[in-house]
Amino acid sequence: MNATNIFAEANNKHTKSLFKSFLILIEDLHRDHEINFSKLRGSVPDRIDLINQADYFDDEKLKYLRKKILDMGNEVIRNKNSDLENFTISFKF
Repeated sequence: MNATNIFAEANNKHTKSLFKSFLILIEDLHRDHEINFSKLRGSVPDRIDLINQADYFDDEKLKYLRKKILDMGNEVIRNKNSDLENFTISFKF
């Protein structure tokens, strides 16, 4: 494995780690949203229809955001790897 490939693999690993962190953040945000909307539904049971209408962060929205994050992460990795073709990387000992 040459230096460019080693560098690319290390960068891919870090990029994937960053986007996994983004996934964790939106899952945490979704969980908080669900908890708070559950509390709201319990506090104002006579307005459930209105509360449900305002509840925008459902499972479909979470899936959409997860897909967008993964798509963006993969695009960043592809673009970075494509850019690396313009460089010669070597080890200095």
